[in-house]
Amino acid sequence: MSHIEADALTAEVVAEYLRDNPDFFSHRRELVDSLALSHQEQGAVSLVHVQMNRQRQRIEELEEEITALMSLAKNNDQTFHEFMDLQEQILKSEALLNVIKAIEEKAKSLGLVAYVRLLNCDSNYYELNKDNYQRFATNHLNGKSAYLGRMRKVDRELLFGENSHAPEMGSYVVLPLYKKAFQGVLAFSSSDGGHFQPHMDTLFLRHLSLVLSHLIESLPWQCDINERISTTSA
Repeated sequence: MSHIEADALTAEVVAEYLRDNPDFFSHRRELVDSLALSHQEQGAVSLVHVQMNRQRQRIEELEEEITALMSLAKNNDQTFHEFMDLQEQILKSEALLNVIKAIEEKAKSLGLVAYVRLLNCDSNYYELNKDNYQRFATNHLNGKSAYLGRMRKVDRELLFGENSHAPEMGSYVVLPLYKKAFQGVLAFSSSDGGHFQPHMDTLFLRHLSLVLSHLIESLPWQCDINERISTTSA
């Protein structure tokens, strides 16, 4: 066996021993102080110095993670209250058109635009063409509960119509509406292209879509004026 091979074998044995005994240096502080590792910018630095730098870097990473988690919790808390307020409004509505208007107003207050598009709708503006939706679903949903991200002009027009004024460089979230069968879509857009991203959680939006699906089946499109007057008088 050559001298080089012997050195390599010895180094591997030492490395294996240190892996099996991570507390080896605990009682050998003088050895730790005398060890040095090569560093591109700082030259030779002690093992303690390297460990301190790594610990400092890890602390900074943890602080960033905690800050991100706190920000997420704060945003979720605000989102929860906004959606609870919206849910209370729409559950008190007597007509589906009022429900849609409430969703649109809440979205506007949050700096977003809401789109409700329905099959067999009493309004041309809110009507969704089933074939258009199928093309969008085939290309972008593939069984997923929601689509999040940017959207091409052709896809925007398929879902929202040519006169929807949907932001060209914005981001979108699109949720299909189902009860016993497909009913339409609930969507939101932001002028910020990074607002809705594929990794985002859609828990609150999915809950809103379930409530909306129920109301689509149970409410008339618009209350008759005489019916509204008699209800108020009673």
